[in-house]
Amino acid sequence: MALFGLRVFDESGQLAMDTNSFTYQVLWQGVIDFSGAVQNYTLSIPGFNPVNCVFMIIPTRSQDVQSAETDPLGNTRSYPYVTTSVGQVVVKPLNPSSPAGTATTRIVAKGYAVRFST
Repeated sequence: MALFGLRVFDESGQLAMDTNSFTYQVLWQGVIDFSGAVQNYTLSIPGFNPVNCVFMIIPTRSQDVQSAETDPLGNTRSYPYVTTSVGQVVVKPLNPSSPAGTATTRIVAKGYAVRFST
């Protein structure tokens, strides 16, 4: 019998995840671009529920990857602030509780909303 898919094992060598035991569906994908005018993204995503969904952000440009913790451009290369709720994802250029004058992120990234089910 041929096996296909992905298997992940924990530090003890025990099977932790097997794509034969669950499925996933990409509900939404698109570009999150903070390189121009600073804005918030409010994404309406039917079927999105934080109970069984995740929202991922992956940088698309090497210049958007922070080189070190002490990088002086760290905030402009940081990940956006994300909040999720049923049917909606909000992506902001900085944490709303940041002090006044905090630099906002300037990254261009790909966003994915993924639903998992067993």
